[in-house]
Amino acid sequence: MPKTQTENTQNLNSLTEARLEELLSKQTRNMEQLLADQADVILEAVDDRMDQKLHPIINKLDAILGEVQKHREEDASGAAQLRRHEDQLQDHAVRIKKLELSPRT
Repeated sequence: MPKTQTENTQNLNSLTEARLEELLSKQTRNMEQLLADQADVILEAVDDRMDQKLHPIINKLDAILGEVQKHREEDASGAAQLRRHEDQLQDHAVRIKKLELSPRT
């Protein structure tokens, strides 16, 4: 039995709808790819810009941290020297006390 005009129209509508769906899907994928590419370019530019801004700051911080480390080492060295001096002072105090208490001959 031959198809009626309505059946032919429905089949054509189904085919058109499927083709439109396919085209929209393809366009959506293309648009998503373009947006992803643009996002990558923007993020790379931001990353480069941040590097340009942060590089001098990081260099200055490195110099400051180097100075802080030097001061820590000097403090440790000075503390060790101070302990040696305190030990010598204690030793001298004990020796002086002995000399003061010993009878003179």
